[in-house]
Amino acid sequence: MGGAAEERPGPPVPDPAAPLAPAPGHRRRRPIGSILSAALLVVLLAGAGLFALLREDPLTFGGRYVTDPAVVLAAADRAFSDHVAMRQGVRSEDSRCWFQLEDAAGSELRPELLCGPALFVDGRDDASWLRFPLTGTPAGGDVRLSVAALPADPAPQPLTDRELLRRPDREEPPRGTGGLTAPAVPQAPPGHTAVGPFPDVTWTEPAGPARLSGPAAAVTVTGLARPDRVGTGDDARRPAEGEEFLAVRYLVEQGEGRSPTPPAISYQVPGREPVVVAPALTAPGATVEALLSVPADAAVADLVVVDAGVEQRLSLLTGAPDPGNLQVLARTSREADVDAVRQLSATLSAPGRVSASLPVTIAVGGGRLEWFVQDERPADPSRALLLLDVTMALPDAAPGAVPTGLLSLRLPDGTTLPALDLDDSPTRVITAFDVPAGFTEGTLVVAGSASFPDGASVDLGTGRASVPVTVPAG
Repeated sequence: MGGAAEERPGPPVPDPAAPLAPAPGHRRRRPIGSILSAALLVVLLAGAGLFALLREDPLTFGGRYVTDPAVVLAAADRAFSDHVAMRQGVRSEDSRCWFQLEDAAGSELRPELLCGPALFVDGRDDASWLRFPLTGTPAGGDVRLSVAALPADPAPQPLTDRELLRRPDREEPPRGTGGLTAPAVPQAPPGHTAVGPFPDVTWTEPAGPARLSGPAAAVTVTGLARPDRVGTGDDARRPAEGEEFLAVRYLVEQGEGRSPTPPAISYQVPGREPVVVAPALTAPGATVEALLSVPADAAVADLVVVDAGVEQRLSLLTGAPDPGNLQVLARTSREADVDAVRQLSATLSAPGRVSASLPVTIAVGGGRLEWFVQDERPADPSRALLLLDVTMALPDAAPGAVPTGLLSLRLPDGTTLPALDLDDSPTRVITAFDVPAGFTEGTLVVAGSASFPDGASVDLGTGRASVPVTVPAG
C-alpha cells in the first residue's frame, strides 16, 4: 500500500509514584495503620450507639442520671413482697414496683415508688397501692437510689396517674386489683388474750347483779360480748378453730377501805393457766376492756379478784357473782333507811339502890349492812351484819347504849333474830343482827328486860316499841 506507515503504540511506561497493582489472583493488603484506625472508629461508633441506647429513656433524680434503675426496682420488689407477706396480705403475679415521673414528658422521678396492687384484711378494691420512699446517693456525676424497707403509709391508696409510672422493662401496671380479693381475717391462737379498748365490739349489760367488793377494791362488770372478730385491718383477729371470744368490760373502784394493797386480778378457765391482769390497769377509777379466747363449749370462765386474802369471782359468761363471794359487799344499796324515836316506861334498878320507874326515850338513828366489823364476820358469805344505831335516854340525861337483851329483829317470814354486841368493851355496845345478805326490810322490836355490864338492869314490863327498818334493794 502507498503512503507512510503508522507506528503502533508501545506498552505503557510505569509511573514510579503509582502504587503497584496486585498480581492476578492476589488481594491487595492494606497498611496496618489504616486497619487499626478503622477498627477504632467502629468501636467508637458502637460505644456511642450503646451510650445513646442506654440513655434512650433516661431517668433522673435531682437532675442526675439514675444508675442501675433495674437493680433499684428489684430491691423494691423484694421489700414490697416481704411487707405484704408480713401483714398476711395478698399480691398478684403481676404486682410490681414502678418509678413515678414528675411529668409524663420528662425524666425526673418523684421521691417515692408505687408498688401494687396488694390487698390486706378489710382492704378496698379501689385502694391497693403502697408508696415506698426513695433516697439518692451521688455516684460520680450520676445518682444511685435506695428504697426504704417499709412504705411511707401502711394504708394502701388508689392509683391515680398510671401514665406517670415507668419501669426499664416497660411493663404496664395491672388494671384494678389484678383479680385480687381481700384476705380473710386471721385466726388468733388458742387461748389468745388482748387488752382493749375494742371500739368495734357491741356490749350487753349483765342481766343481774355483777359486782364484788373486797378490802381494797370493788369490781363491777358493765358489759359482756361474744364477738365473731375484734379489731380492723392488720389488727383484726377471729377465734381459733373450736374456740370463741369472750369480751368483758369492768369498772374498778375503791372497796371497803380496809386495805391499802391493790388486788390481784386474773381471768381463769378450767384446764388453762390463769391470765394475770397487769396491776397498772386496775387502779381505782379505771375501766378495763379485755378479750379472752376460750373453748367453744366452756361452761365456766371467771374474772378472779384476790383482795387481802379474800378471793371472789365474777362470771365472764354472765357477770354473775360466784356463790362463794361475800354477797353483801356486792350490793350497791346497804344503808338502812330508819330514823325513829319511841317513848316507853321502864323500871331501873341497881345493886344497893332503890328501883325507880322512869320514862325512857328509845331512838334509832340509822344503820348499815356490813361484812367486816372489827374481828367479827357473818355466819357465812350469804349473810351480812346489820348494824343499828340504837340509844336509850333517861330524863335530863345524855343518850346511852341499849342492852342488847331488849332488842330483836323480826323478818317478814316471821323469823326473829336476837341482837348481838360486837364490842367486847364493858362501856360500849355495837348493836348488830346476823341477817341474809339480801335483807331489805324487817322490824326492830324493843321489849322485855336486860342487864347492863355494870350490874344495873332495865325492865320494860309490858311496854313494847316497834320500829320498821328498810334497806333499798340492789
